[in-house]
Amino acid sequence: MAHFTYRSLYINFAEHLQNAWNPNMYYLEAPNRWSVEDWKNYFVMIKSFGYNNFEFWISPTLFDRPALSGKSPLHENFKREMNEIIKVGHEVGITLLGGMCANCVGPGWYFACPKGKDDKKLIFDLWNFWVSSFPEIDSFSIGPGDPGGCNRNGCNHETFVDLAIEITDQVLLKHNPDMKPFLGTWGTPFSGWGEDLKYIENWDGTWAMLTDPKFATPETPAHIWNGKRERAKKAFEYLISKLPKFPKETTVIINTGMDPDTNFTMGGSAKKYAREIAKTNPITTWDYSLSEGELIAYPHFRLPRMSTKMREWAAAAPYKGGMNYTMTPKLSLMTQYVAGQIMQDTDINPDIAAADFFEKVFGSEMRGLGELTEAFEVVRGWGYHPRNLWSKEMLRETYQEIIDMLEAADPSKCTLPIFPDPETYRQDLLWFAREFLKMAGENCDRAEVRKEFWEKSQKIYDFIPMSCDPRAHLAADNFSKILEREVSWSDPIC
Repeated sequence: MAHFTYRSLYINFAEHLQNAWNPNMYYLEAPNRWSVEDWKNYFVMIKSFGYNNFEFWISPTLFDRPALSGKSPLHENFKREMNEIIKVGHEVGITLLGGMCANCVGPGWYFACPKGKDDKKLIFDLWNFWVSSFPEIDSFSIGPGDPGGCNRNGCNHETFVDLAIEITDQVLLKHNPDMKPFLGTWGTPFSGWGEDLKYIENWDGTWAMLTDPKFATPETPAHIWNGKRERAKKAFEYLISKLPKFPKETTVIINTGMDPDTNFTMGGSAKKYAREIAKTNPITTWDYSLSEGELIAYPHFRLPRMSTKMREWAAAAPYKGGMNYTMTPKLSLMTQYVAGQIMQDTDINPDIAAADFFEKVFGSEMRGLGELTEAFEVVRGWGYHPRNLWSKEMLRETYQEIIDMLEAADPSKCTLPIFPDPETYRQDLLWFAREFLKMAGENCDRAEVRKEFWEKSQKIYDFIPMSCDPRAHLAADNFSKILEREVSWSDPIC
């Protein structure tokens, strides 16, 4: 059995991942705002699930020039709210970690070059602004990219490490000499730096140019995830040689594998590097897609792989813990609960933990929902590694069972301090079960399903600017295509 001492819950509420179950931290007049009391209820819930840290991202929309004026309503409101959230978290017993990508600026996602005089000044001005904005925060994490990074003017993986040393010395420790920083290695490693980033001649540093289809090649179909094993070796060797320049208790965030699902493609396995780094520094994982992906909001069931991966962490290196990510914190309650339990005891059976969760929310007669809700894990996308494949006939039966049980469930039997309230959670699960049943049936009106999903999940984008990474419409399109065809045992998983 492994018991991780660091158990973090990360909500990615970035501008491109807004949905009905994610807090809107940007636009006061738009839907999905959370009150301070909502945040307190959320922290009480995750504390009861076993977490002791909450992680948030100061996204590029916030990491932008208008923040420096001190007069931007969007930035000033975020600063005020987050300070209240930090205070509430501490009252509940949750530490808070703020993360920023080292150099990604503004809602257009400009990748500022640290070798350019003006760009470097902007990077440090913004880091100083945000670090000084949260005097009571426990720590900050320096992330490499995704989005962010640079391959202009000779920038490579070494540039990121050197920049992180400067940010630590000149910003983090200046504002809090006792801070114990976190250093991210996400990617192959160091996402977006040097050879990991697609090379485009005369690239202007913008996301728009970087992702323009006319620059795609068979060798670099994606803008990142292009690093290979030899580069990974050089990158980690450089990092290890520079670790003495960081504070001794700097936590290095390093996954066991260096591809989007922490498998051993692309950059390969990182286990030997994790073991070497752990000789001098605390280490933790950031296994992002283990719990859910980044596109379609739905009730995920990735518990079997989550359990396997957490046991792998424990066996691979002396990890102090890891992170469970969500972009649907008011929907993925079962996943958040089970992940918190496994982090405390990797021998826990995830299926039993799922049944335990539903018993604690709706009563002992509803334990079966822990098994049945695996039927939601039929959505192909980032992190999709299903334990079972399902025929449409089997799915229809299962979705109907879920509906019947949820219609009979009694929210007053809840013994967990869940947020949202048990009745709201029950109604949301019912909505998804009915939609999935419809999509598993014959002659499904896919256009109507898309419209219903937009109204239920993505409607906030009727009120706020669309992100430069416009995933909201793609999410609605792809939701409407779920179970469009029968699944075969011979189909590729992704």
